[in-house]
Amino acid sequence: MSIQLFDPVGEVETVQRQAQRVLHSLEGKRVGCVFNQHVSALAFWKAFESEIRSTLKPSNICRVYKANTWAPAPRADANRVLEETDYVLVGVGA
Repeated sequence: MSIQLFDPVGEVETVQRQAQRVLHSLEGKRVGCVFNQHVSALAFWKAFESEIRSTLKPSNICRVYKANTWAPAPRADANRVLEETDYVLVGVGA
């Protein structure tokens, strides 16, 4: 048996910020929905998306429904939503 020591000094990730996009209206835009599928909010989220469809009439809806309620959404899914949409609605602890 051996004891391993690790250096506790971390390296801070640098993130490149893109220019902020301003939307003058949400109607007809591409929307993303990220939802954790918690059982207590299933009915709400279904009604919420229905209201978004009927009120804002998005040109496309990109959904990420997490398989694990408590884990973060996979980075690939989050990046896909950011690339394919004009704005994202994140709900119920997602």
